[in-house]
Amino acid sequence: MAAFLISSTFDPDRNVIVMKISGNITVSQLVAGYDEIFGHEQFKPNMHAIWDLTELDLKSFPINEVRKLPGELRKYMTRRGADYKAALVTNRSVDFQLLRLYTNFLKLIGTNFKIRTFRSKDDAYKWIDE
Repeated sequence: MAAFLISSTFDPDRNVIVMKISGNITVSQLVAGYDEIFGHEQFKPNMHAIWDLTELDLKSFPINEVRKLPGELRKYMTRRGADYKAALVTNRSVDFQLLRLYTNFLKLIGTNFKIRTFRSKDDAYKWIDE
């Protein structure tokens, strides 16, 4: 399995965290990377999130891993905040369709956030800024 990388960039002026994920990653590795943002000095509850998945090959991400995400991410809901937007970004058509399917699993986490899929970070920022 190829190495993975999760990098987070905070934009406090726009109240946004951009998480860029590349390589092959498991849910436990993704959750560990997600956990790191809570310790960052610029993290604030209710910050919107843009998940830049343009370098992630979602076809190689097993569906059984996707099904684990709601249970794992639900543990963070009280620390995450009560109202925020999460934008998932990919520029490949197949991955875009997969993300639209996967968002149905992610909606099982709860209703305190809005989630949408985009083909560009510019479009994701426009939605976040609405």
